[in-house]
Amino acid sequence: MAIGRISTNQYFKLSTDRMSKQQSELVKIQGQLATGQRVLKPSDDPLAMSVALGAKAGVKTIDSYQSNITYVNNQLGQMDVALQSASDIMVSIKEAFLQAGNAALSPADREIIAQDIEGRMEELRGIANRTDANGYYMFSGTFQDQEPFQTPGGAVTGTFLETTTAAAGEAVIGREIQVASGRFVNLSITGQDAFVDPNTNEDAFAILRDAVALLRNPAYPNGQEGATPQDTYLRAFNDKGAQLDEIFDQVQISRTKVGVRLREVETLQQINQSAQLELERVAGEAVGLDYAKAISELSQGQLQLQAAQQSFASTSQLTLFNFIG
Repeated sequence: MAIGRISTNQYFKLSTDRMSKQQSELVKIQGQLATGQRVLKPSDDPLAMSVALGAKAGVKTIDSYQSNITYVNNQLGQMDVALQSASDIMVSIKEAFLQAGNAALSPADREIIAQDIEGRMEELRGIANRTDANGYYMFSGTFQDQEPFQTPGGAVTGTFLETTTAAAGEAVIGREIQVASGRFVNLSITGQDAFVDPNTNEDAFAILRDAVALLRNPAYPNGQEGATPQDTYLRAFNDKGAQLDEIFDQVQISRTKVGVRLREVETLQQINQSAQLELERVAGEAVGLDYAKAISELSQGQLQLQAAQQSFASTSQLTLFNFIG
């Protein structure tokens, strides 16, 4: 029977290799404890690392959705404030129309009302042409760098983005921002939506310009066949008030749309947060560390290494001369 013999050099090599491996395992466990991760590199557990990387990629995607939601909330919030201000101005203009319907007013009185309406009109135009923090026009839809309602003069018509038909105005759509997987929010309400009568394609500013022109016409309301000046004036500004009411309704509808979208993104924000927490849990479970188990393995490994070192130290000093008396 053959008897295998281990030389002193082989013994030293086997012992040092074993202790080196034990030290490597201890270093690995210490690294795990320091990072809180069981899997420090893909080769430790390829499947677990793949799951964790996929989950973390999902978390980053949701982070971008949440950033978009913050942006959308800011934009829609600014629009809501602007539309509320527009509503308030229209109410004050309606009050001026009621005064203007009095045919007994003097030319000076009518001029005061005309100037008041002009001032309100420019306030309203300023709201319709309001820009966001980046300098883009909020009510221009996809044409963010173009003023929605320019001041009439020269070749400029003063209508929404100088469009002449309802179809052309409707072609200017709002911007869509992705806020969740497969979910987009139409970010903007266009000037066509808020300040143009969809039945006549007449914008608020055309109505107000006509009202000012009536007040400044020295012949008006004389010459209105079959009606007294009082009847004619009252009817004219009642008509203007009714036209402005149509625009007012559009502003309120636009505010409702803004409110619906704000509520939608609030809900989606909560859904995204839940999905993000779940993905973080999946990533943590895939590569996360069981601290109790790791600490136990570290203590056991340290004892094993210490025993191996002591055994090696004792055995390495032994020679044949130790047994010769």
